[in-house]
Amino acid sequence: MFPYSTAQFLLAVPQSQKALSILVVSLFPYGCGIFRFFEIDPEEINEILEDVIETHQETFGSELEADRVISELRFELRLTRQAYLGIEDRRASLEKTSVEIEKRLSQELSRRKFANADEIVEKLMFGNRTLAPMLSTEESLGLISRELVSEGASIFRQIDPETLFAKDESCFEDFERWRNLYLLAAEKNEEILVAVA
Repeated sequence: MFPYSTAQFLLAVPQSQKALSILVVSLFPYGCGIFRFFEIDPEEINEILEDVIETHQETFGSELEADRVISELRFELRLTRQAYLGIEDRRASLEKTSVEIEKRLSQELSRRKFANADEIVEKLMFGNRTLAPMLSTEESLGLISRELVSEGASIFRQIDPETLFAKDESCFEDFERWRNLYLLAAEKNEEILVAVA
């Protein structure tokens, strides 16, 4: 799972554009996130893009169409970075720690007598709205609304990462980045885009 504080970037991924949605989800985990993907080594960029296009050949169609979608994504990423300075650094990755973080946070909220703790944590992790519903269940885009961001930030202000993950450094670091993403998104009145790949 790769959450990203976002703003109007969602407009770059209309639900009707499966190729663009696949590209966004597929590129999320590389480099330092989707907004910095095109800053990594050009050979690596080409290799990753070729793999994504080959894997989803039926969606991308011709090489010309694939190039058009990639250009569209680059354009939208550039516009978003200009409009929302610093958005490329507002990110967190729970790639290898999401299951443990979800479990411990659910336990902590249950201990604090939150009604529907498991459901709240699931929404905080994966969003309360699905974007690009045409994607498979293994790869998806979710949105955490401003209201849920605010609620999540309120919850996270009450949680001490050191107490929750005292003996697990990787979970602690990922949880703290994720928590800080919520706090910053709430401060900036932003939504959070989540990719599960």
